[in-house]
Amino acid sequence: MTLVWCEWQQGEDQSTASAERRRGLRVRQSRPVKIYDSAAARYVGGQTADISSTGLQLELPAWTPLAPGKTLSVHVGMSAQGSSLANRRRMIPARVVWVRRDAADSSNRLHAGVEFVVSTAAHQDAA
Repeated sequence: MTLVWCEWQQGEDQSTASAERRRGLRVRQSRPVKIYDSAAARYVGGQTADISSTGLQLELPAWTPLAPGKTLSVHVGMSAQGSSLANRRRMIPARVVWVRRDAADSSNRLHAGVEFVVSTAAHQDAA
C-alpha cells in the first residue's frame, strides 16, 4: 500500500490537493452509465464525468440512495447513443468512495466517486 501525505497551504486550490490522492490518470469523458443497487433491486441511469483505470466519477439523479462504502454494479455505455443493454452478469463491481450532493445545484444531480472492486483486489494482491 502506498500512502501519500499532502499538506494544504492556505490559498491552495482544493482540487489540486485532492488530485494527489489519485492512483490513476483521470480523463474527462461523458458516457452513459447504469448502476445496479442490489439492496434496492433497482437500476439507475446517469453519466460519467471522468474515467480512470481504477474508478469513475458519476453524475446521477439526486434521489439515488448512495453512501460511502456501499457496493454496487456499474455498466458504462460506449457512446452517447447507448450500447448493448446492461447485463447484470457483465457489470463491474464498484465501491462508493465519496458522494457530493450540492444544494446549490439546480440540476437535481449528485456526483459520486466509485472505485472498481476488481482493481482494488488486484492491487492488494500485487503488494
